[in-house]
Amino acid sequence: MQNLLAGIAQNNFVVIGRAGMDFFPDPPGTKTEEAEVFTAGLGGSSANIAAGLVKLGGKAALVTSVSDDSVGRYCVNQLKNYGVDCSSVKSVGGEFRNSLAVYETRVEEHQSVIYRNGAADFQFTAEDAARVAYGNFGALVTAGTVFAAEPSRSAAFHAFDLARAAGLPIIFDVDYRPYSWPSPQVAEEVLSRAGALSDVIVGNDEEFGFMA
Repeated sequence: MQNLLAGIAQNNFVVIGRAGMDFFPDPPGTKTEEAEVFTAGLGGSSANIAAGLVKLGGKAALVTSVSDDSVGRYCVNQLKNYGVDCSSVKSVGGEFRNSLAVYETRVEEHQSVIYRNGAADFQFTAEDAARVAYGNFGALVTAGTVFAAEPSRSAAFHAFDLARAAGLPIIFDVDYRPYSWPSPQVAEEVLSRAGALSDVIVGNDEEFGFMA
């Protein structure tokens, strides 16, 4: 516990996981199928965590892969606008693409649509993880989608090992997204393993029940 509190107190975090582009029907409350205008914003669980930490006065560096195209550059520009360190954000070419999501702001009958096929963030590798200077940070933060596919899964576990060796506490947001996983059984096994290696686990009742 003392190591955890000391790490958090440094207010300097390395965050691993996806960045994406979100679209919101405008004006707020509009149904997606009735929208004529959409507003774009930064998406992705880990990217939002990093941006939020900086907005609250901390420091954060995001470690991820983005597509080598205008959408990937949009994500990096948005991260930089928030003040997130992007020195460990890698661009990948080929057919890999950043995730795209359409979210509604209305509460009743809320709809969200997420596109994740060939996601660029899953190209995070063990070599990428090894290039991070973990000793420069107070804690590692990640979200569960980073474990959903290879090579990102093995790379994230390697990052856990390297962070632990550097004395960093690990904060794990379960962030279970069924569409990202090959099966619920694989998700349960992998997320439970990640949780067992973490100092703090963040989740809702459904996610904790799923991992139990």
